[in-house]
Amino acid sequence: MSRWSTAVLVACACMALCLLSGCHNSNQEQVEDRLIAFNADTNTLEARLVTPKRHQSRDAIVLLVHGDGAMDHSAHGYFDPIITTLTDKGYATMSWSKPGIGNSSGDWLAQTMLQRAEEVRSAIRYLRQNGYPDNPIGLLGFSQASWVLAELGNEPELKFAALVGGAANWREQSQYMMWLRLIEEEKIHADDTGIWQEINELTTLEYQLFKAGFDAYRGSDLHLHPFMAEPLEDEARFNFVRANIDSDVSRGFAHIQFPVLALFGDSDMRVDVEHSQQVFASTVGAADTLEQKVISNASHSLLKTDLPMRAALYLSADDFAPGALDTLVQWLDTHANSKVAERL
Repeated sequence: MSRWSTAVLVACACMALCLLSGCHNSNQEQVEDRLIAFNADTNTLEARLVTPKRHQSRDAIVLLVHGDGAMDHSAHGYFDPIITTLTDKGYATMSWSKPGIGNSSGDWLAQTMLQRAEEVRSAIRYLRQNGYPDNPIGLLGFSQASWVLAELGNEPELKFAALVGGAANWREQSQYMMWLRLIEEEKIHADDTGIWQEINELTTLEYQLFKAGFDAYRGSDLHLHPFMAEPLEDEARFNFVRANIDSDVSRGFAHIQFPVLALFGDSDMRVDVEHSQQVFASTVGAADTLEQKVISNASHSLLKTDLPMRAALYLSADDFAPGALDTLVQWLDTHANSKVAERL
């Protein structure tokens, strides 16, 4: 048996032992952790609401908003250490499974960013009608959630928002990811600045195919170009991209008047951090309320760039880059408490 196989078996055994022995979050006895359901448009969404037992009527509630993918209310475990960290500090959290995932009805691939924003509004209505009439409510969004926030810039119930690895423009992000992929595949060199014209031309042609429809997209020979990735096989995924490919934060962010924190990892391999920072700084309506920070040795999701094998089984707060969660909490302590609600 290889050293790798042995290590994996040991990690699995340790995890199983932990579960059998009643291992649980450090703050389990101090929180109320329950599954709920709320209606959003024609869907019924399963959600997790975690509330510290010391939570007061004017303490903040943080809505966790997913990035891309088929995510349940825990984001496959990624949210768990974030929720534990926040509830330890007195913040309630609410997260939900995307339509069609878990016990949520509907189909997340059929959604636009505007429809995802309406889910946030529906979650706020649920809280207001079910025991939280006065609590400041804010958003903690990940990656693609920046485009969801852009549809909520004029939402009066939102008092603050934090973004992790937020993207500014769908097409710009696609070009950046293509550039990174070509470097990884050793088809281009990182210092070859002239390649951007060809990347722009290729992605423009692909954009036109998305607009033309699935049959035109699949019938094109564009993806035979050595720089292009394999074409999408799933028509539902194609339609999701087609519906959202024009997503951009600029217009929506111009309406934002509440405090915003944008956190990025310095080793982000999905979002062009400098581009996002520039766009956020130039578009957020109340620019003086925007704070942006880059976390060292952090990935797109602010996890450490060198994770232990155990992290493939479950994540803990220790798996986040040093300072990532502390920075988030410190900012929330300044901008999300009742004193902020009084000022607003």
